[in-house]
Amino acid sequence: MKVIFSITYYTPYVSGLTLYVKRLAEALSERSHQVSVICFQHEKNLPFEEKINTVRVVRVKPLLKISKGFVSLGWLTKCYCEVRKHEVVIINLPQFEGIIPALLGKIFGKKVIAIYHCEVVLPRGFFNRIINWLLNKSNKISLALSDTIVTYTEDFANHSKILLPYLKKTKYVYPPIPLPKIDKRVQKMITDKIGKTDYVIGVAARLAAEKGMEYLLETIPLLKDKCKIVIAGSLDPVGEVKYKEKILKLVEKYKDNIIFLGELKEEEMGAFYSLLDVLVLPSVNSTEAFGMVQVEAMMMGVPVVASDLPGVRVPIQKTGMGAVVPIKNSQKLARAIVEILKDKNKYVKNRKKANREFSKDMTINFYQNLIR
Repeated sequence: MKVIFSITYYTPYVSGLTLYVKRLAEALSERSHQVSVICFQHEKNLPFEEKINTVRVVRVKPLLKISKGFVSLGWLTKCYCEVRKHEVVIINLPQFEGIIPALLGKIFGKKVIAIYHCEVVLPRGFFNRIINWLLNKSNKISLALSDTIVTYTEDFANHSKILLPYLKKTKYVYPPIPLPKIDKRVQKMITDKIGKTDYVIGVAARLAAEKGMEYLLETIPLLKDKCKIVIAGSLDPVGEVKYKEKILKLVEKYKDNIIFLGELKEEEMGAFYSLLDVLVLPSVNSTEAFGMVQVEAMMMGVPVVASDLPGVRVPIQKTGMGAVVPIKNSQKLARAIVEILKDKNKYVKNRKKANREFSKDMTINFYQNLIR
């Protein structure tokens, strides 16, 4: 089958959404499908067309950037050409411009699948409210045009105002999550950077407002034992300048307890997880709909503390490998971290159970059947 994915950002940009699409696209390509990705040229040095690990990537030059998205007349013409050549169109929402390939797919009689990854909740402000409204309207039309909608969990779908009208054509499958591997060289590099400490508390996230990093940093005075918070993720995510300034003020206050590793490659994450006593997901809204990093940590035998958000709480509920805490509550977050550090063995369940529950092969088989 000829399959094309529509997405705003694609590799080398790193986020949970781009990793999901990269993993799925490459896995389908390995199963003899002809796979292409159409996205925007988010960095000027990126080629307009290239092949990345057997997947053909087509990038459109943006005319201008609005918030975290782009506007371009070239998107319409490129989508017209690409959608006609493919049999299956997979739209990755939220994506304002996803309405174009969805509509063209319908016009040309292609199979249209929408993967609804999460909801966008932008910071307060009149301009952001307009952007959010327009994005939600576009997403709703794309969902209405789709033959099938896929999202990660039924828990998330049942709490989503956007998905609620379309539950009859919605299917559920976990993201494609491979078992992380440990690179000893990277492991030593991270160990040296962390230095001496009793406990290592990990975060794998971009410095973005929805990640709730400030609530984790505020736990530092409440954690009695000597510990360090180690953050793996981009310090310069798109559209997060004000939030970065806010976090760096807290970092200055607790600088002896915080280590920034910067953005790690996908193949380096196993080394990061291997050094953790606990991983924390302090996310604050539905822009976080699952948190693949917590499953990766569980596969490495690392317990997790995650926010009580639809979809995000599911991995802990399924495995028992951690604790779910209320959002925006540093005290309860600290209490859960301390509880796990006191008796880690209580939360480290059979890793094989996590591997079975969140099998990557099961996810790829699901999509294999769906596109056929």
